[in-house]
Amino acid sequence: LNVGKSDSQQFSQPRLHIWHSHTHTWVLRHCSNDIFLPFLMSSSSGLLSCKRREVGENEKDVLTGEEAEKKEGAADWEKDLEDVRFGIAVKGFQKVVELLNLQPGMTGPEVQAHVKELTKATKLSALKHMKEGGGDFSEVAAYIKDPTIFLSHCWQFTLQDIMESLEELDEDEVVWFDLFTVPQNEDPSKPPKPFSWWSSTFFKNVERIGKVVMVMKPITKPITLTRAWCVFELYACIATKSGFDVAMPAQVRESFLALIRDDHRSFFKTISSVETRKCEAGQPQDKENIARVIAGAGGFGEIDQMVIERLKEWFVRVLEDQVKTSDIVERAAYRHSLGAMCREDGKYDDAEEQLKLALEERKATLGEDHPDTLWTKAWLGQAYSFMWKQKESVAILVECLQKQKEVLGEDHEHTIFTACELGANYGVYLNRFDEGEEMLEDCLERAKRVLGEEHAQTLIIMNNLALTYATSGKADEAKELYLECIERCKEKLGEGHPETLMTMFNLGLFYKAQRAYKEAEAIYYECFQRQREVLGANHDMTLRVMLGLGTVYCEDDEKLEEARQLFEDCLQRMAATKHQEERICRNWLRDCQIRLRMLAPKADVKTEEEEGEESVGEGGRGGGEEERAGEGESE
Repeated sequence: LNVGKSDSQQFSQPRLHIWHSHTHTWVLRHCSNDIFLPFLMSSSSGLLSCKRREVGENEKDVLTGEEAEKKEGAADWEKDLEDVRFGIAVKGFQKVVELLNLQPGMTGPEVQAHVKELTKATKLSALKHMKEGGGDFSEVAAYIKDPTIFLSHCWQFTLQDIMESLEELDEDEVVWFDLFTVPQNEDPSKPPKPFSWWSSTFFKNVERIGKVVMVMKPITKPITLTRAWCVFELYACIATKSGFDVAMPAQVRESFLALIRDDHRSFFKTISSVETRKCEAGQPQDKENIARVIAGAGGFGEIDQMVIERLKEWFVRVLEDQVKTSDIVERAAYRHSLGAMCREDGKYDDAEEQLKLALEERKATLGEDHPDTLWTKAWLGQAYSFMWKQKESVAILVECLQKQKEVLGEDHEHTIFTACELGANYGVYLNRFDEGEEMLEDCLERAKRVLGEEHAQTLIIMNNLALTYATSGKADEAKELYLECIERCKEKLGEGHPETLMTMFNLGLFYKAQRAYKEAEAIYYECFQRQREVLGANHDMTLRVMLGLGTVYCEDDEKLEEARQLFEDCLQRMAATKHQEERICRNWLRDCQIRLRMLAPKADVKTEEEEGEESVGEGGRGGGEEERAGEGESE
């Protein structure tokens, strides 16, 4: 790169090779006295910044930042990287543990101390020590190969945790496991390896291997997501476009299955706890360095999204395995859990399929009036409500509620759930406000008394009742209840919990209906950012909030261009997912394009018809204001 040259002369044959670490700012001074080039370089992101300054003609060297290493050390570093290239096949991992005389209950520091003593003379990594040692180690030499998976884990985990997690992988996969792969003895003739060595080692190996698998435990707040170096490995995974997956020990899988059967929303406790920006490190300077690198590359949000998506896939994978291997009674229970989780994740067709199958299996094995059968029926009724099938939803919920009152009583949690769903149908979707309000007010009183004021179901009822008040025109009651509900949701469930975000969305819709556009924009924007991280960019509720935010932007002529961009992105995602509000979004986009043309006739703003895209056809702008903006969301 020739700094200061014209575009046509900017690049030419290189005359100087710069040895660098991707985490550092380096200064190049060239003898031709016209180049001064500080830049941050990584193997994935390339040149990030460039400035020019005149320097003296005798200045000719390569300088480093605060962690500068001597240039002659480069060859040693390359050798170090070659030394940490080996992995161990999954099918040989336990044999290596046995031959090294390690105990399954050992944690990372204990394994390190043991390997350190074993390799004290050779100063090699455990795997290289075994590969070159011969003798008793010869039987595992065939398992020591180039790795196919970079294994990310915490040193608090035991070897048993690691081995159980590896059972989820194909036995022929080869894992890069730092305690076995990296030499644990420092050469006293060399200075301690700095942050740049470790970050470069992990980054380059993730890039070379091409896939990261993270071991996670416990199920609710995985420790690996709180450790800075583990988070750095996730950053390296994204930066190098490597694959990513998760694996968990057997006890964590069992814990998840127990939790999901007792509480179908329990998986939200895991995904809403994902906040990698809060990670910590043993060395405070490491945390600062890692945070600086990640922040400079776009922040932690993309990492959180990647982790959440893989966690959801793991949840589904575990439940599907149980459905395949269980008897009919257990299979129906796991189908119900899978269907409920799909409903919560906005995958309504999958939810309907699984819940209908679970209902038939439970009818066949338990009978139509069994509490578990009625519970599945109630969830199916709720799924129909989210699919805008109010007729089917109400029919199922009315029948189910009557039976639950007879079998379980009016104060049972399942009965309260069904009454809440039926009340929301009446008050929000069918405009039977009096029936809806009466049923939801009764539900709220029972839930507070039986479950407690901060129980998740109590908060859901509060949201539905506030939405009913808003729909029926009781603005003061709606606002008061919304604000109380959001405060309790944030305190009890967390700011990123889907129930919290649902209530925020409805409050934003309420503010817009009251023409409080500033308040609506603020809450929609916050909700959109968090939903994108927690639920994903293509989730049903994320797209609804995205559409709502665009409609608020349309109230300000200066934000029409932002609205247009938002609608275009939203429409593309809705079309890809066959979202129910695709037509509404298309209408808003067309209106926005027309208004932009009217405000700036000479601007190159075209409607979809002018761009040759499919027009909406009959119906014009659709229904009234409520239809165009999207209705509030009950639960």
